[in-house]
Amino acid sequence: MHRRRRNGGWMLTGAAVAAVLATALTGCAPQPGPSDWTLEPIPFGAERADIAYGMSHLTPDGDGGFWAVSSGSWLHVDAEEETVARFNAPLDSPLSRVTAMATLSPTELVVVRDEGAPVLAVLDTSTMSMRDLPGEAPSGSGGPTDFGDFEFGDVAVQSGAAIVIRYRVGDDGALGYEVLRVSLDDGARTLLHSEPLDWSDAPGSSPDLPPVDVDVDATGAVHLATRTARVVLEPDGAERSRAAQNAERPHVAVAADGTALWWGGGARDSAEQGVVVGGSSEARASIEARSGCADALLLTDAGGDEHPLPFLCGANAAARVGDSWVVAIGGEGDGVLVRLVPPSRS
Repeated sequence: MHRRRRNGGWMLTGAAVAAVLATALTGCAPQPGPSDWTLEPIPFGAERADIAYGMSHLTPDGDGGFWAVSSGSWLHVDAEEETVARFNAPLDSPLSRVTAMATLSPTELVVVRDEGAPVLAVLDTSTMSMRDLPGEAPSGSGGPTDFGDFEFGDVAVQSGAAIVIRYRVGDDGALGYEVLRVSLDDGARTLLHSEPLDWSDAPGSSPDLPPVDVDVDATGAVHLATRTARVVLEPDGAERSRAAQNAERPHVAVAADGTALWWGGGARDSAEQGVVVGGSSEARASIEARSGCADALLLTDAGGDEHPLPFLCGANAAARVGDSWVVAIGGEGDGVLVRLVPPSRS
């Protein structure tokens, strides 16, 4: 457990979240107990600030820390919450066009890059140089399916290969997505799963396609979050489970044992409670504002049981890092990186 997680904080509980958080701001805050979730704003940079712009992509660094990226701004925080790197990539740098990333090793990330056509690459974080993998060129037929790699979405890593969301458009203009396993040696592709999407589910932002989030657990099971469903695939692509949801911006972040955090749908009654530990008043206020918004937080345990959580709704991104999750919330001026630690109860 992180060295600063024993500080005081304030309680988030079901319908009384806002009132209890307001009490916490006055300094009357309970100590976290073994049944409480702990929410800790993460400071970064030389000034140790814990509030800035909202990050849009997160991945572990493979060594207890994490990488965060947003619009060409890069941040690397290590396992001791020390800032290892923080920089803005030049506009002409490939690093400024990264749209998704996942951890391959402590010195390598798999990234998706927007170069007009999508590019899958391996990023060496020791030199910040990239090795591009071969893409799929247009077929040359000139027909309506002559798109090649139309667009990539999110990416994850499974046993040394990339798991990539690839959008496709059919002859009739119908939209769908594929889950591809891509060799990081030669770019060879295996189709694991595909299904249709509705153009009307696009959120109206670049690249104007319905969001599909992906993560992989230690067994290789693939977890997919779309606007209409939470889906778990076996490592070979066979469907293990599916549950309906109604999400604006779906996200999923999975622990090694298959315990997953999902964002999507409205808030539900919850017996869970959380304690915010430390942080500036601005960071605490940003967390407080996400106790009752769209895309509520839900945990599914390794057995598949559901546990609604009454905090951190409407996240930008999330990743399992060590024994906790790191969650990015907020936007310009109220962005916070939150370490979310499960209860210590068995």
